Amino acid sequence: MAMSMEESGGHWFSQMPRTGRIYQLIDEAGKAGFRSGRVDAIVALGECRDPRAVDVLVTCCQDRDPSIRMSAVTALGRMRSGRAVPALVRCIQDRDEVQEIRREAASALASTRCESAVEGLRGCLEDEKVDPAVRSLVEEALAQIRTKG
Repeated sequence: MAMSMEESGGHWFSQMPRTGRIYQLIDEAGKAGFRSGRVDAIVALGECRDPRAVDVLVTCCQDRDPSIRMSAVTALGRMRSGRAVPALVRCIQDRDEVQEIRREAASALASTRCESAVEGLRGCLEDEKVDPAVRSLVEEALAQIRTKG
């Protein structure tokens, strides 16, 4: 959702992190350390939607901590980057992944509205090993793309 000048009092640009802050957030998100600080950095990166953050967020999708993975998947969904599609598809296909994260990954893929997301979701449907709950999530995501597109 785009921010209008009226909603922000005419200062939408003042709420966006400056370049130095973006790199600081990227560094904080990628560091092993306190979970709350990393989650806060990941959330901030998702909110600012800076494309420089995609790579570190993709890496965070593989973190051992489920709260880090969930925050990263959610942030990637907000960013709507096609570069995140392979990582999001892997989240959906990972049988050991938390169901909520798989659901969020399907939603994030739907939000990208790009052809590679559709291909990735269809690939999940073609996989006979995908369990019925995940198959349902993938079908919902494809339906979302069709209604938005």
